[in-house]
Amino acid sequence: MLAFLRNLFRKSPSQGGVKNDLKLLVADVHSHLVPGVDDGAPDMTSALALISRLHHLGFETLVTTPHIMSDLYPNTPDILQPRFYELKLEVAKRFPSLTFILAAEYFLDTSFIELLENPDKLLTFPCVDPLNGDKHEMLLFEFAFHEAPNDELLTEAIFKMQTSGITPVVAHCARYPYWHMDRSKLESLHSQGVILTVNAATLVGNYGELAKETANHAVDQGWIRMVCSDTHAPHHIVAVKELETSEILAKLIESGRLLNPGVGNR
Repeated sequence: MLAFLRNLFRKSPSQGGVKNDLKLLVADVHSHLVPGVDDGAPDMTSALALISRLHHLGFETLVTTPHIMSDLYPNTPDILQPRFYELKLEVAKRFPSLTFILAAEYFLDTSFIELLENPDKLLTFPCVDPLNGDKHEMLLFEFAFHEAPNDELLTEAIFKMQTSGITPVVAHCARYPYWHMDRSKLESLHSQGVILTVNAATLVGNYGELAKETANHAVDQGWIRMVCSDTHAPHHIVAVKELETSEILAKLIESGRLLNPGVGNR
């Protein structure tokens, strides 16, 4: 199975223009679909509509990642799990073939460092690397957009995750403005074994040319391992659809380095 996926992802873009098969992504690893817990889906009806559209695009696995942010969205597993399971029951009725997983998007701050003291209580997701079969338990985390993360805090967070057997995954790495002109931090994170992701909306230019250029540079350097929808609302799914003609996604598919197809596997 892993060899089959590798061969699929190494196919070159079709002649005469890019036409990417989004079904090859298999899994989306960043979305806000649990109703009423953050700035994503506000209710069950909206959540199911978003899930239906993602599934229609070809995703077989969805990892939904509500915000956990101490000041703005102070969610906990005890808050999120009951609401997720209610949604999951409805998903199973409508889309029985869809694998639906609850994780979270953690915000890097001192509260996150405290949460890392109890790794068994963290909302992570599994992944098997299609390239080599390595098994990972992954955790998605993000930074503020207006200010670069504190280096000591970031180093401590990465250390705590990795020593607990968790693979750190940085959300939407090309959207942070402070790294658009100095991309050395992205290289440093990659070299430390941190997985870097990009959003569909970034790849199609919705966050501006600098963000898109940063994403393209990171892809060219081999630093990007995941493409995500970061679905909060329908316009994010429109961006995923636009990836069918994205040259940047074509580069990633041809590289064979995407982890998306291994998400959800143990």
